[in-house]
Amino acid sequence: MTIGFHAAMPRKLVGALAACCTATLVACGGAGTGDSQVVATVGGDEITETQVNHALERQANLKPEQVEGASRQAVSGLVEQAIVLQKAHDLKLDRDERVMQNIEAMKRELIVNAYVSRIADGAGKPADKDIQAYFDANPALFSQRRIYTFQELTVDAPAAQIKKMEADLTQLKSAPEIADYLKTRQIPVHSTQTTLPAENVPQALLARVAQLKVGQGVIVSNGDGLRILMLLAAQESPVAEDKARPAILAYLGTQSKRQAIQKELASLHATAKVAYFGKYTDLAASAPAGAASTVVGAASAAASGSLN
Repeated sequence: MTIGFHAAMPRKLVGALAACCTATLVACGGAGTGDSQVVATVGGDEITETQVNHALERQANLKPEQVEGASRQAVSGLVEQAIVLQKAHDLKLDRDERVMQNIEAMKRELIVNAYVSRIADGAGKPADKDIQAYFDANPALFSQRRIYTFQELTVDAPAAQIKKMEADLTQLKSAPEIADYLKTRQIPVHSTQTTLPAENVPQALLARVAQLKVGQGVIVSNGDGLRILMLLAAQESPVAEDKARPAILAYLGTQSKRQAIQKELASLHATAKVAYFGKYTDLAASAPAGAASTVVGAASAAASGSLN
């Protein structure tokens, strides 16, 4: 689990479609408003202040003192783009079937993401009681937060051996016993020391890790082998409720947005008339869940959070 929120559409999608839209503006000879200030021309096609501002809007966390330099870079970039665009038009690449298909696909995704973002923006903010409840329910992240130092052992083993090894290792009581077990069986092991704050410990493990005493460990199966975390040290590092509040607010806000998106998509599916044909007919049974997860995944940047 993670806390921290940023609302934005997928970076590659927005960048690509923005470039496409900018190219269209240049090709049409301006931004379409008579009072837009022209900052450059390329073969008679105008590049306007509107386009420059749009380019700047796509640069996150731009500081005031960086605006002038970023503006100049944006103008240079738009000029280069216009030069290439004009040549591409001469070659009629804008009419190439694959190019047109890609443009249409990006338009569809951008419109869908805009709608999903609107749903997310309409989700309610967490109440104070919800923030307090989350703080109280997760002492390992806040009031009893620790910074853990582990000896991490990564064991590569065939899938057929993993379950037996995990059962055997679980019975051992100390790091030396585990090391001896692996050595006598000539099992390859990679050992590293790592330090992790509570919020960077996987959520599924945190409750177990929080109960460990120095010298104890947890064993996790990862499909290709085992990951053994032996606790070497644990430093108390609690976070007060007032300090944790912004992160909790962001995390719960993200959860609220995701729930709103899922609810709206379920509602849309309930009223949509969908039919599948040919080899895809079996998708009808799982369509609502599958399609919803696809759309939410594509627009997850509109409602994503992290607890770091």
